[in-house]
Amino acid sequence: MGYSRMAIPAGLVPPMCFCGDPFKLEMSDEEETFRRRYWMCANWAFDPPEKALMKGRIEPPPLCDFEEWIDKEVKEKDREWFNELRDWNAKINAGIAARKKEEEQRNERIAEEKRRAVAKRKAEREVKLARARRAKAALKENPDALRKGKWPRCTQ
Repeated sequence: MGYSRMAIPAGLVPPMCFCGDPFKLEMSDEEETFRRRYWMCANWAFDPPEKALMKGRIEPPPLCDFEEWIDKEVKEKDREWFNELRDWNAKINAGIAARKKEEEQRNERIAEEKRRAVAKRKAEREVKLARARRAKAALKENPDALRKGKWPRCTQ
């Protein structure tokens, strides 16, 4: 739930709550009640003291939760504004999702390239190891080949 604090307009006297504290004026930012003004108890749980927020300690919610709406309906202009904000937010979220998808595809492509490079290096290494094994086998068959300065045919 989101609420934004408002200054009380001149000439408007806040009523008193059941707990004895004066009401404060608030404006809603929820979809059903967007920009509707209402009186709210100063001890309401949605608005912890600033000191508690700064220190990271939020006190337990008080018992008083009285609220009284001033505006009975959402104005058409405010409803349109909310719809524009919702559409804008959806567009932003769609852009973020598209960027995440592109990044995932790019990361997958990079990972695939790395896997291919590793497989290529492994295949080259196997070819070289096979060539070395053949050379060793040829030397075992003809030990005089190195002494005569001739390389085994399998290494060429």
